Amino acid sequence: MTLKFIYEYKTVSIFPEGMRVKGDDVTEKLTDLLNARCSEYAKVGWRVISVLPSMKSEGAVAKLMVTFERKKGDESL
Repeated sequence: MTLKFIYEYKTVSIFPEGMRVKGDDVTEKLTDLLNARCSEYAKVGWRVISVLPSMKSEGAVAKLMVTFERKKGDESL
């Protein structure tokens, strides 16, 4: 017998709030935000399947697009 699952997907953007000064390194802020958001979604069954930079500023990544996946019918967020 083969089990077949149906999945649902959610894509969110993650970026530090507030004004940026030209040349600011937001790596630590993005890391903290990414960890917090991933942990929040994992608690209700979502798992990360993709992380892509969606905006660069002065050569540094300033925004991330994160795609989550979970089995359809799990508790929603």
